[in-house]
Amino acid sequence: MDIKDEEFLTRLLATFGEEAADHIQSIISGILALEQDPSLSQQTGIELVYRATHSLKGAARAVGLKDIEGVCQHLESVFSSVRKGELTLNQEGFDLVHEVVLTLESLLAGDKQVKTAPLIQKLKKIVPSTQSAIKPELPKPTPYKKDVQDEPSRPDEPVDSAVTIKQEIGSTTKIRISEERLTSLYETADDLLSYRMSAGTHISELKSISQVLQAWRWNLNRALGDIANLKRQFQENNDLLERISVFIDNSRDSIGGCETRLDFLIQSMIQDQNEMGLAITQLIESIRDVVLVPFSLLTDTYPRMVRDIAREQGKKISLQITGSEIEVDRRILENIRDPLIHLIRNAVDHGIETEDARLLSGKPAEGRLSIEITHNRTNQVLIIISDDGRGIDLHEVTTAAIGKGLLHENDARELTDEEKNRLIFQSGITTSRNITEVSGRGLGLAIVQEKLNQVGGAIDVISVPGKGTKFLLTVPVTLATFRGILVYVGNQQFFLPLSEIERVVVPDLSQISTIEGRTVLCLENETIPIALLGDLLGLSTGPDDSVQSRTIVLVKTSGRRFGLVVNRIGGVQEIVVRDLGPQLEDIRFVSGVAILGNAIIVPVLQIDDIAEEMQDRAHVGAAVQDMPSTLSGKRKIMVVEDSITSRMLLKNILEGAGFEVTTAVDGLDAFTKLKVLPIDLVVSDVDMPRMNGFILTEKIRSEKKISDIPVILVTSLDSKEDREHGITVGADAYIVKSGFDQGNLLEVISRLIGAAR
Repeated sequence: MDIKDEEFLTRLLATFGEEAADHIQSIISGILALEQDPSLSQQTGIELVYRATHSLKGAARAVGLKDIEGVCQHLESVFSSVRKGELTLNQEGFDLVHEVVLTLESLLAGDKQVKTAPLIQKLKKIVPSTQSAIKPELPKPTPYKKDVQDEPSRPDEPVDSAVTIKQEIGSTTKIRISEERLTSLYETADDLLSYRMSAGTHISELKSISQVLQAWRWNLNRALGDIANLKRQFQENNDLLERISVFIDNSRDSIGGCETRLDFLIQSMIQDQNEMGLAITQLIESIRDVVLVPFSLLTDTYPRMVRDIAREQGKKISLQITGSEIEVDRRILENIRDPLIHLIRNAVDHGIETEDARLLSGKPAEGRLSIEITHNRTNQVLIIISDDGRGIDLHEVTTAAIGKGLLHENDARELTDEEKNRLIFQSGITTSRNITEVSGRGLGLAIVQEKLNQVGGAIDVISVPGKGTKFLLTVPVTLATFRGILVYVGNQQFFLPLSEIERVVVPDLSQISTIEGRTVLCLENETIPIALLGDLLGLSTGPDDSVQSRTIVLVKTSGRRFGLVVNRIGGVQEIVVRDLGPQLEDIRFVSGVAILGNAIIVPVLQIDDIAEEMQDRAHVGAAVQDMPSTLSGKRKIMVVEDSITSRMLLKNILEGAGFEVTTAVDGLDAFTKLKVLPIDLVVSDVDMPRMNGFILTEKIRSEKKISDIPVILVTSLDSKEDREHGITVGADAYIVKSGFDQGNLLEVISRLIGAAR
C-alpha cells in the first residue's frame, strides 16, 4: 500500500469513527427509552434502533472491521425478532444490549483484547430458533444505471455511508466541520471585530484633529482682529503688520480648506465604517450560526451514564431532560462538558439516597433527577440540575471547611446559609465519608466553578436539607465578544466584566468607616466591604494617586457584594477577549486580554479571584485615614457639547468653580457614559449630531436609574417654541447662549444641586 492509500484509509477510518459514534448513540437512546418506559411498544419502538444497527454494520463492512460487523449482524437479528413480535426484551435482554454497546465502543477505541465470540453466543441464545441460523450477508452486484437518482434506496437497505459526511436529519442538512477550520473561523471573526473597533478609534482621532483645526482657525481670527487694532493704533501703513496679516489670512484659508477636506474624509469613513460594520456583523452572525451546536451532543449520553451509576449503587433514578435542542457555541460546550458530568455524578452518587433510605424518609423509592436548559437572556443560557435527594448538610460543610483551615470557627457562626452552601466550591471541601470512583475527593466542584469562569459563566446552588439540591449554571451562548467597563488604577488600564458590575458610586467621606479592621462603605442601610483595586492586585499606583479623584465600582458575584476603589472610569466597551495561552493560563486575577483600537493591550480581570482575595485578607483595603481625601468627591457635572471651543469654555468655567467635569461629544456619547458614571448634573447643548439635547433629556427622564439627574440646556436656539419644547421634555433650566452669563449658570447649578465642595 503506497502513502496515498494509507492517507485515504486514515481519513476513511476517521470518518467511520464519527459516523459510528452517531449510530451507537442512536442505539443507546432508543434502548434506554424502551427500558425506562414499559408502556412503549417494543415492536414499533425498536425500528430506529434496528436501522442504526444495520447502518453501523454496513459502515464497518466498508472499512473492513470484521469484529464490529459480526457483532452488529447478530445484534441486528435480535432487534429484527423484536420488530417482528417474536421476542420481547426483559431486563436481562436490556443488560445484554448495553453489554454489546460497551463492547462496540471498546472495539471502536482500538482495544485488541476484546473477545467477541462469547458475546455473539449470548446474542444467539436469546434469538428465537427460527432466526438463530444467520446466513452471512453477501454484497449484491449493483447493475449499472444511467441515472441512479431515479431509483431511491429501500428502507431496509440503507445506502452505505461510511465515507459520507453529509446527513439528512428531518429537513435540516448537517455537515461535519473539522476543529481546525472552526478555530480558523473563530479567529477570523475576532480579527474582523478588532478591525471594526480600530476603524472607530481612527475616526475619533480624525475628529479630534478636525476640532483642533477649528480651534486653530478661531484663534487666527482673533489674531487678525488684534492686528487690525494695532493698525488703527499706528494710524499708518506698516509693512510688517501687513505681511503678518496676509500670512495669517492665507493660513486661515488653508486651514479652512483642510477642514473641509478632512470633514469630507471623516464623513466618507463613517459611511464606510457603517457599511463595513453591517457586513462584519452579518458575517459574524453567520459564523456563530455555523459554530452553534445543540446541547443534545452532551445530554444524549446522560441517560446511559445515570442508568449505569444507579445500577452499580442499587438505586432507582429517573432522569428528565428538557431544552436539549438549544444551541450554544461549540467551545463553551466543550468547556462545560466535565462540569455537567461531575454535577450529575454527584447527584447520583451521594445526592440521591438508596431506596430503603428514601422509603424511610417518606419519599418514593425512585429518585428524581432533572436537567432543564432554557434561554435566560439574549446571549445567555441557564442550566438547572436538580435532584430530590438528601440536600447539603450545612453543618458537615462548615466542619469540613474548618478542618481544612479554610474557615475560622468564629467566622463560621456569622455565615448565612447561602454563604455556607457556597463553601462546597472551595477546593478540598467534601461531605462524602468515602472516596469512590465517582466522587469524594472534594476537588470536583472547585474545578466546576473554575471551568465556568473560563467561559464567562457562573454557578449558584440552592439546597434544602432532606428535600434536594439545585445547581443553577449560566453560560453565554457565544464567546466572540465581551462587554467590559474600563477602569484606571493609576495610569494602568483594566477591564472588569460588565455583567458583574452592579453600579458605580462616588460616596462622601462620611459614608466610609472601619468595622473590625475592614474598610466598609455604608450605602442604603448596608455595609459593603471595599478595597483599593491596586492594593488587591499588588500594584504601586504612583505618588500622585492620593490627589486623584476616586470612584468605587460595586461588584456582585456568586452571592458576594463588595466595592473596588479605582482612579477613574473609562466607559463601557465591546471588546474581543484573547486567551493568555497555555504558558500564562494560571496567572491569578487575569482571565484574558483585550487589544484596543490603538493597539494597547489591556488585561481583563477575573472577578472571582478578586473576591477570594478580599475574603482571604483579614484586613481588606486601607483604613479610612489612608483613603485619599478626594474620596469624599466633588460634585460631578457632565458637559455635552459637540463644539470643542464651547466644550472647553464650559469645562473651564465649571472646574474653576470647584466642580469635577466629565465631557461628552454628543447626546449618544453622554447617554452611554451616564449609565456607568456617577453624575450630579448635565449641562447640554441642543443642536448636536447623532442625538440632540432634547432627545438626550427625554432618554435621561425615561431611564429609571438616572431619571433624577438635573439637566440644563445651554443653546443658541432662543425661540419660544424651543424653550417650551426643552421644558416639555424634562429640562430643569434653559439658558440661551446669546445672553450667556457664567454667574447665571453657576447660580442655576447651585440651586439644583448645591455649591461645589
